[in-house]
Amino acid sequence: MSDVELLRKTPLNSWHMTQNANMAEFGGYDMPLWYQTGAKQEHLVVIDGVGLFDTSHMATITISGAGALDLLQQCFSKDLTRCIGRDAGPLCTGRSGYGMFFRQDGTVLDDAIVSALGPARYMVVVNSGMGPKVTAHLRSFSASGVTIIDHSDQLGKIDIQGPFAARVVEQLLEDPDSVLDDMVYFSFKGDIFEDSPASLALKGNIPAVLSRTGYTGEFGFELFVRSEDTVAVWEALLEAGEP
Repeated sequence: MSDVELLRKTPLNSWHMTQNANMAEFGGYDMPLWYQTGAKQEHLVVIDGVGLFDTSHMATITISGAGALDLLQQCFSKDLTRCIGRDAGPLCTGRSGYGMFFRQDGTVLDDAIVSALGPARYMVVVNSGMGPKVTAHLRSFSASGVTIIDHSDQLGKIDIQGPFAARVVEQLLEDPDSVLDDMVYFSFKGDIFEDSPASLALKGNIPAVLSRTGYTGEFGFELFVRSEDTVAVWEALLEAGEP
């Protein structure tokens, strides 16, 4: 078996291959580095317009139960009881915070974004291949009654980044004004975990989590969907962004 066959694949892997993407190993996944237009042009498009990133290689973990907050307070670098806004309010439903998980010796295990899905329910997004490692780390400190689930390779994640990102995203929403008007930086809407009712659905009744976050430094969103919906959402975003 070749090294390429041993690599993990995102739900968009076949799509990338058909578009002649330049593929390479990244974090244990077979990932596109750039397409035929070239890395420079793609970089400039994200600065001046809008671009898409397949970030499904990143891992999502959910933590729930009465002791979920205490566990995060013990293991996460940010104080989640005083991290929102100038008044340093607590992390509340629909808001996110950035920080790090540390090993016992003080070295960094991984950086992460923690989002509050609801009372005693959190979504944690970590880097490629880190889902099992961070999950094991959290379980080593968790008390009874806390449920930790690693959703690695079960979701699709797409980043829409650049100054025109909202113009693209709004075309996939039934009522974009009600969704986007109050989405401040590091806030999110939607819930697709643990049989929770889909509080946000894209056109076509596709449940999603839409987050006003991203790692590019540009204005944009991160979009989480079910694995089986990823290609359809990716192509819908491409079509919406074509103009």
